[in-house]
Amino acid sequence: MGRNEEIIYRARFAFIEGEFQSGVALVVRGGSVAEILRDREVKRRVDARSRVVDLGDVALIPGQINVHSHAFQRSLRGRTEYRQPGDADDFWTWREAMYQLAHRVGPDEMEIIARMAFLEMARSGITHVGEFHYLHHRPEGDPYDDPNEMAHPVIRAAREVGIRITLLPVAYHTGDIGESARPEQRRFVDGDVEDFLKRVRGLSDEWAGVEGVDVGLALHSIRAVPREWMEAVAEEAKAQSMPVHIHVCEQRKEVEKSREIYGVPPVEALYQWGVLDSSWTLIHGTHLSKRELEILEEVRPTIGACPTTERNLGDGFLPARELVARQVPIALGSDSHTVIDPFEEMRLVEYHERLRAEERNVLVAADPEGRTKTAQILWPMGTSQGARSLDCEGGQIRQGGPADLVAIDLEHPSLAGAGASTLLSDVVLSMSSGAVRDVIVGGQSVVAQWRHGREHRVISEYRELMRRW
Repeated sequence: MGRNEEIIYRARFAFIEGEFQSGVALVVRGGSVAEILRDREVKRRVDARSRVVDLGDVALIPGQINVHSHAFQRSLRGRTEYRQPGDADDFWTWREAMYQLAHRVGPDEMEIIARMAFLEMARSGITHVGEFHYLHHRPEGDPYDDPNEMAHPVIRAAREVGIRITLLPVAYHTGDIGESARPEQRRFVDGDVEDFLKRVRGLSDEWAGVEGVDVGLALHSIRAVPREWMEAVAEEAKAQSMPVHIHVCEQRKEVEKSREIYGVPPVEALYQWGVLDSSWTLIHGTHLSKRELEILEEVRPTIGACPTTERNLGDGFLPARELVARQVPIALGSDSHTVIDPFEEMRLVEYHERLRAEERNVLVAADPEGRTKTAQILWPMGTSQGARSLDCEGGQIRQGGPADLVAIDLEHPSLAGAGASTLLSDVVLSMSSGAVRDVIVGGQSVVAQWRHGREHRVISEYRELMRRW
């Protein structure tokens, strides 16, 4: 699609201003939604530059936003799902297997794996990913000649697949609070925070102005980043207007260690140090104290929940009811990619609360805005609150916004019987991601009729890598 070419997309429904509207056509020009028309206006608007694409019996929704990905961990899928008699098996034992994988991945392997992860994202309706990237150096810990040698393949993979990426280079310095990094972590570690920030600036400069590519900042965790690094990264983020992401409170051991060393749990430490603000995204947040919930209500950072990974690793349940009650924004990520399905992530936030409370429709009961439909609470987590986390413009279909669109097949069995009044609930709580038929990013077709144009090569190369490994 040329910058001046105009495409008018027609569909049975489009999700606009919080509801599915019928008889809508979207005028896409220059990668953005230039106008929103009613069917009767289409003929009047068509001219020599226009091409009308009737998508048929579909509903158009905004592309989903995945705020937390470790792309290379896609290749760990299925390889840790066993347990020897008498052995422990938890997050920390899983982490050892992840470290082993991390030392096998070079730039070429990274690109192959990332393409596979991003292809699966695109086919599930994700149009923008936040990549929490910490494979920085050679396996022995020495920097590459190009210090961003491992970051470039991840960005190239997203561009080849056709989805947007916010690359979040991760600061990593210690193995645990006050302890030297372990040999298994040497690929992740920088000796000096200025070296880290210099690398981020170089990456940002190299990709500046490239459509669909942004660079932010990340801190691995309170275990891996000391206070003075936190302060330096927070200062850089403010100066460059970059979002900041950090793992917090995923495991009880992290909380206990923070209390032991700092006297307070992780979120409270970040607050006391003066680094935490609303531009931050706190990934996981599964073990939050009452005081930390009060801090979140005051500061209002985004919580980046990853329910399929959190249940796979045995992390615990996100305290979603308390967060909703306090109007703390929640966004979603697929993290380790045991499952890549944004709608599954969305519904699990509610379903985990139902298991805990032994009730139904739990989050709406806590909603201070008085909404009554569970889908109304969950939908922003994969869309507008994801955009907030990555500081991007997506997450809704609006005039002037990016033309990042997903067409869901209304003839798919999982949506049989859905009408405009129930469709949001059907999509959020019941739809299979197999109903995602077409994906458009910046006005460009990425997935058409369930197929990505490059998927045969992407899958073949990934399968060959797994065979060799």
